[in-house]
Amino acid sequence: MAKKQFVIGASALAIVFGLALGVTSGFTFSKGSPVSAQVQPDNSAVAGPHTNAAIESIKAELDSVTQYESAYGCLTFGRGGQSEFCGASKERVGTLENKLTEEVHKLELSGRSSEALAQVKSNIESLAERKADVTFEGTSANPYTNAVKRIEQWQDDKGFLYIVNPTNNTIVQFGPGPGSKISFERNGSKSLPQSELKAMAEEYLSKHVADFGSVKANFSFRQMSKPGSVSYAFRWEDKSKPQGEDVTPFVQIVLSPVGEVMSFNDVRSLYSN
Repeated sequence: MAKKQFVIGASALAIVFGLALGVTSGFTFSKGSPVSAQVQPDNSAVAGPHTNAAIESIKAELDSVTQYESAYGCLTFGRGGQSEFCGASKERVGTLENKLTEEVHKLELSGRSSEALAQVKSNIESLAERKADVTFEGTSANPYTNAVKRIEQWQDDKGFLYIVNPTNNTIVQFGPGPGSKISFERNGSKSLPQSELKAMAEEYLSKHVADFGSVKANFSFRQMSKPGSVSYAFRWEDKSKPQGEDVTPFVQIVLSPVGEVMSFNDVRSLYSN
């Protein structure tokens, strides 16, 4: 008899195979250019606890239930022809996945004070320029520095994902999160003049980056656009890389053709001790 294949949720699957929760798909980190390859962080080297007795117990139960439901439960075929759980089997496995996610998140935030978490929410709302409901999505190693440093992911009620440096609660990056359906104007024929877009970019950064005047004065500037003028990146890079690093610290904002903020980066705090 052929062995059945099955699908469980990506977050729980990552934990089952030894990875802590993290950004596993859908979010593009601007590493070497405004738009770059997705990053698959490995948390194995990130400082801090990764498991405890409760997590190991749920993982063992999830593994057992997954194997049982795969052999005897409700299965259906997904889009790619891969078997997926359905009915009561899907509900049973999903309940354990959610329980595992909740327990991992609890552990990841166990060292964070209520004041620090309130500051994270405040910083997110400042950049979003609105009140926002935010949800903790997990931790991972960051994709910018060679030195392994933990970052947090928080998602707001519009689908933007915020990358947070937990050492000072600053927002390192934000942009559309996994599976989000955030709508931006992408018709390049409607584009504002690039000089006007740059002025809008600088106005936003002046409001949200405290030392942006110093950044403008001391960093190298470059401007880029995607083919078809569907987005414009305005980027200020340090003139030198910190010793032992491959990526130059930078501040960047990406705007739509009509000036909507599509993403933001200020990765400099990740290079501080």
